[in-house]
Amino acid sequence: MTRVRPEERGATAILTAVVVSLVLFAVGAIVIDIGTQRSARRDMQAVADVVALDLARQLDGRTAAEIQGGDPSLQALANQSAARNDDAIGDEVEVNPILGEISSDGSFVTVGGGEVPTAVKVEAHADVGFGIGSSLGLASGAANRAAVATADESACFSIGSYAARLDSSSSALLNAILGGILGGGVNLDVLSYSGIANANLSLLDLAVQLGLGSVDELVASNITAGDLLVAAAQVLAADGVADANVLSLVGASIGGLSIAISDLISLESGAGAAATATINALDLLAGTVLIANGTNAIAIPALTTSLPFAGTNLTSTVTLIEKARTRCGKRGGSADTAQVALGISGSLVSIPGILGLNPTNVTTDIGLTVASARGVLTDIICGSETEGDPSGLDIRVTSGAVGAKVSLTLDFNGTASGAGPINGLISGLTRLITGLLRPILSIEIRGRLTVEATTGDPSEVRPAQIRVPPHEWGQGVSTGSGELGLTSTNPTVTSSPPLSITARSLLGTVNLSLQEETGIIDNLVKQVANTVLNPLVTAINNSLLHPLYDILGLSVGGADVFGQRPSCSNPRLVG
Repeated sequence: MTRVRPEERGATAILTAVVVSLVLFAVGAIVIDIGTQRSARRDMQAVADVVALDLARQLDGRTAAEIQGGDPSLQALANQSAARNDDAIGDEVEVNPILGEISSDGSFVTVGGGEVPTAVKVEAHADVGFGIGSSLGLASGAANRAAVATADESACFSIGSYAARLDSSSSALLNAILGGILGGGVNLDVLSYSGIANANLSLLDLAVQLGLGSVDELVASNITAGDLLVAAAQVLAADGVADANVLSLVGASIGGLSIAISDLISLESGAGAAATATINALDLLAGTVLIANGTNAIAIPALTTSLPFAGTNLTSTVTLIEKARTRCGKRGGSADTAQVALGISGSLVSIPGILGLNPTNVTTDIGLTVASARGVLTDIICGSETEGDPSGLDIRVTSGAVGAKVSLTLDFNGTASGAGPINGLISGLTRLITGLLRPILSIEIRGRLTVEATTGDPSEVRPAQIRVPPHEWGQGVSTGSGELGLTSTNPTVTSSPPLSITARSLLGTVNLSLQEETGIIDNLVKQVANTVLNPLVTAINNSLLHPLYDILGLSVGGADVFGQRPSCSNPRLVG
């Protein structure tokens, strides 16, 4: 009987399974170790990011040596920040802060102790203990990561203000403009602006009152004009501001017209200065009403009451396109004043006699256009607000080009007689005064004469410097000066149809030379300027142009600018 030999294939399978299991276990353990190390690296990146952002707040204009040797030192601050984030995988975290700046190619470059750093680099390190790796001679692995942060400077500023130069004449014009938009819904004449003209409203408080979480959310919102003004009134009332109810009354009148807050306030996303930004309450009121009105012309009959002569069929309109006057952001941001067009036209009556000639019809056309002035933030100075180390803002102001004109058209169909009128018309004309033709008994003038006074103020660029001290934050700084230059000294004269002039003496009709006709017209124009044009120009300057410039916060060739305290250490990761 043959003996059966035992098979060895089963033993081999068992051995193979054991070996494969051991290999898989080892590989799995190594994978776990590698995964742990990768998690630790992720944690180190988070630590480096947080510590870099914390330390960027120290970039406040001091030199590197001053920051490193401060109390506490830069290293101590880094350690404290890392300790607040001690839930990272690995042994004790080590952080190494390095001060520097960002070069033109975007790389981080260290700076010397006497230089002012604008960036900080943080290197974070930790060792991670391995499990199975230790049996293979790899007891631990390193986790190293780095982050670079800068501290952006940002600031808020405004150009022009309805409140800064408010007085009786400018407030009357502002009343007329706002009243023209509101259509009599609110009797603005009985309201006092004095309280809100001197009140500044926190944008953050306004956002919270409207149920929004931040200034960024506020500026990104579309809100009804009524809700915005009512919310602003509630914030002001809580602060005890007098006349806050003005905003509520106007808000109730203007109702549900939706406006974009970005049309009032221009905001660069993430600007640290926005957190403490304010807006003047009267600027908010006027700006909201004007933005709600859009580009519609505003009929303001009250404007004609400032003219020195009564009128018939006089019309007066203002088109005022509001812009975002307040800007929060970094260097290069801009803000703009409103764009304005004002016009008055119609017939004038009660014109005094002009050298014995009573015009049969006198019409006027008055126009003023002001383009937007623009302010651009060119520099932010972060100092300690002392005489030796002031803080401040530099703003480049480009004035809006201005054009103004006053035109008078007079129709003549009459005869001047008598010594006074005749002497006035022939003044300086020797042959008519002393020649054989004298005395001139009458001068008949027929036709149309147009006399126009104009001025043009071209756009100019001027720098505005705000320094604290000697200024205070919120105090206006003016650029530009002088008068618009609207005078009647050298008016433009046209005659269409040409004036017909007939002079008579005892000898009959006088044959006038071209020079004599021109002289008579010149004398007539001088009398028109003295009698009608001068009073009209004076009234327009005093009652319209100057108040309009005041409510817009403009000057000839410039504008008022207002700065708010900058945010000098708004941290941002850049690497």
